[in-house]
Amino acid sequence: MKKIISAIAAAVIAASTFGATLTASADSAQKKAPSGIAYSEIGNSIDSYIEEYKEGLASCEVSVFDSEGVIYNGYYGWLDMQNQIEADEETVYEWGSCSKLLVWTSVMQQWERGNLDLDADIREYLPDGFLTKIQYPDEKITMLNLMSHNAGFQESFYENQEASPDEVYDTLEDALKACECYQAYHTGEYTAYSNWGTALAAYIVEQTSGMDYATYVNENIFEPLAMNHTCIDPKMADNTWVAEKRHELNCYAITMNKKEDYGECLYGIQLFPAGAATGTLEDFSAFAQAFVAEDCPLFENDSTREEMFTATSYYGDSEIIKNAHGLWTSEYKIQTLGHGGNTGGCSCNLVFDPESSLGIVVMTNEAGETMFNYGIPNLIFGDVTEREAFKDADISDTEDISGMYCAKRSITAGAAKIMSAMGSLMPWSKNPNGTYSLKLCGIQMGEEELHKIAEHQYIMQNNGMNMFMYYDNDKLEMMSTDYVKNKSGAAGTAIAYGFILFGIGCLITILVKLFAKKSYTSADKQIFIQQSVYAVSSIILALFAMIIGAVNPTWTAVSGIMALIIGFASLANGGILCYNTIKADDVKTGTRIKQFIWSALGIAYFAFIIMFQLYNFWNL
Repeated sequence: MKKIISAIAAAVIAASTFGATLTASADSAQKKAPSGIAYSEIGNSIDSYIEEYKEGLASCEVSVFDSEGVIYNGYYGWLDMQNQIEADEETVYEWGSCSKLLVWTSVMQQWERGNLDLDADIREYLPDGFLTKIQYPDEKITMLNLMSHNAGFQESFYENQEASPDEVYDTLEDALKACECYQAYHTGEYTAYSNWGTALAAYIVEQTSGMDYATYVNENIFEPLAMNHTCIDPKMADNTWVAEKRHELNCYAITMNKKEDYGECLYGIQLFPAGAATGTLEDFSAFAQAFVAEDCPLFENDSTREEMFTATSYYGDSEIIKNAHGLWTSEYKIQTLGHGGNTGGCSCNLVFDPESSLGIVVMTNEAGETMFNYGIPNLIFGDVTEREAFKDADISDTEDISGMYCAKRSITAGAAKIMSAMGSLMPWSKNPNGTYSLKLCGIQMGEEELHKIAEHQYIMQNNGMNMFMYYDNDKLEMMSTDYVKNKSGAAGTAIAYGFILFGIGCLITILVKLFAKKSYTSADKQIFIQQSVYAVSSIILALFAMIIGAVNPTWTAVSGIMALIIGFASLANGGILCYNTIKADDVKTGTRIKQFIWSALGIAYFAFIIMFQLYNFWNL
């Protein structure tokens, strides 16, 4: 999360309104957004906001619209900061997960045409034996489960895999089979955002329509909406203009301390329906406007759109809608529908209010950007705390939600389960003023703060983003994943980090021994080898859990092979040390005990690695 950039961005905002267009009608100029801003002032408000946060800007494009059309389009910043090439109406950005709305729109079209039953078991539409990692085969999985992300699938290593064009699978079916993830939860038990589940839904569209997904989207969404500057194919083969323009875009990561230039940051997405759309602001806005148009061009009957806007999941046992047929709710002064998206180099957001038909889309060439993607919609729709219902809400201290929470959008089964104990945690601690901060063993883990706004209802604030959370029976629910309070999560974290610290201690000991000018016995050298095993293993674990494992499955396999090799080396070394200790006659009792301990550690490490790999093979 973001934002502050170097002084190079100051010149960007000096011309912050270049390319800005204001097309509101005379009638719409008199209207006001939920935040209270007059439609006629929306452009000025966005200009002022971006001026305020210009230090964190690479480029940002914004379109505000309603059922009558575009109210305001604005283009800010640079598509190439180094060469100071301005972003404009021909700049293309990656949609990221906003691409999922193309899937859910396609699903609703198939439902409207009678080709798909949203309540049927999805296995009716799949080839026999297509799903091979179902833990609960007797439980029905429906399209509604896929749309609400509660089909039970855990995270997969592969969904965001960076691939060159020649490495992308030839078909969606091939990608799904290669990337299939384990069903870790009962159907409907948890919300756990799933790229794989979304791509599976797109494959079902292929099965029911008889068309490959990219062709289907082009013919049934892009062409009817005249979206001539957007593509969905993972190689961008369906639109050569977009492919060429994408090479002009540079991507960035701008933090409080530095600016990173990622260059083109171009890669293929294997599960492409979940995140591969790329196009211009005008096209993105045209797609979003279709949801609020008086006559929706996406569906033959307006009742289909109305059905799409109805709830498919709720927060806890409340009546607060979480998901509506693939559309996530966001809590502002009003409740909105939409979807956000991120890729390795771009971020975007689509938000609209079905009641007033007011909506906004934001596109940036920054990875994980929040200040503009979420802060600007807040300008339009207002802050959730401004609701009348919250002015007299009960925010007493009767409910203390402190604890370690583990995300269900994670890998919770198999060898990579360690990742859920190292990177998918929220250790909330209560502050004296009644707010909550992320702290582990008293150490601040992030800038996020959690504020209670009503009974069981909280807002997590960070860098322009207000994320709604609902507390229900030791579970904190966010729109994309549930976090469950879990003591074993804390224990797992302690074990994982403890092992890494132990490895670091062994590494330091090794270095000390290397520089110490003294002779060592044969047993000392074997202990030295065992310490090296733990030092190397801790490095592998840290890289696997924090950096490599979640991104590249090839390195996941490599780390597994390395662990096996080290495990066998540990077994051999431990066995030899044990044998030599038994055979030795002139070893003091204290030294003998020390050698037996290290011998046992060597053999135990091998046993752990074998079980670890077998568990990996069985579940993943």
